[in-house]
Amino acid sequence: MDHEADYESHLEVKRPSLHIFTVREAYLLAAASMFMGLFVSLTFQGFLPESDQAAILNRLAVLFGELAILIPAVLILKQRGLKFRQVLPLRSVSPVTIIMSMVLTAGAIGLVSVFEIVVLPFFPIPDFLKQLESDLMQASFLDNLVLIFAGVLVAPLVEEFIFRGILQQSLFYRHGSLLPAMIVPTVIFALFHVAYLFYLPALLELIALALMLAWLMVKTGNLLVPVLVHGLFNLSSFSGLFITDLEEITTLTEFGVPWIILSILLMAAGVFYFKHMPVAEFEEVYLIPSLRGEEF
Repeated sequence: MDHEADYESHLEVKRPSLHIFTVREAYLLAAASMFMGLFVSLTFQGFLPESDQAAILNRLAVLFGELAILIPAVLILKQRGLKFRQVLPLRSVSPVTIIMSMVLTAGAIGLVSVFEIVVLPFFPIPDFLKQLESDLMQASFLDNLVLIFAGVLVAPLVEEFIFRGILQQSLFYRHGSLLPAMIVPTVIFALFHVAYLFYLPALLELIALALMLAWLMVKTGNLLVPVLVHGLFNLSSFSGLFITDLEEITTLTEFGVPWIILSILLMAAGVFYFKHMPVAEFEEVYLIPSLRGEEF
């Protein structure tokens, strides 16, 4: 599966090809990216003054934190003389595949909403999540616009590049096994979203989302597919801003049987489509030598 060749003579190759890091460097890059994102965001928030502009500045802190995740990758790629496109898994996909990924996502979002209603009596929403929702509903249009931009566009691009791009590809092509390549980035992805670790239903949803993103990456070989799905999931978290009636639904009866059936059918259709797709592999994969000359 792993087609190694002389590194210097294959920096510029025709697609479909991919350059991967050693597993050790992929781990280090993921860790450095997570640290940089959290450090920039928390540092920015720590110096915010108490003022009328605090809300918009907090949103900007989130945005800057997401962008900062890319700093280690930018530095190491520049040091190695690589371009982003050389480490981006971007196999061609059909319009039907894009549509079916959206169908799968719609079904998954519907089932997540059902899951949240079912577990609510057993796992009351913690105060810190209620506060986040309250802040969202009370914020100005500009405040929420910045947050939506950060959550729906920037975060999916940046996070998928690190977790499903760099880390998952390095694990998959170096070890030739799907399971660790999907599980390890999922665990690290969950750890990165620290706030959700303290509320079990949210953590389970996060893990399920990460596994679905990993699976779509395996099946399509195109990073833009999990980016799209990630963005749609994040967009659904802002649904209360656009459909206020959703906030008042607390029982399955209020959801209605058609909603549940439709969600199941959409999810089933998406799973059926992608299940019958073969694993998407790159014909030419080149290992980027580490600075220490390690092979793994």
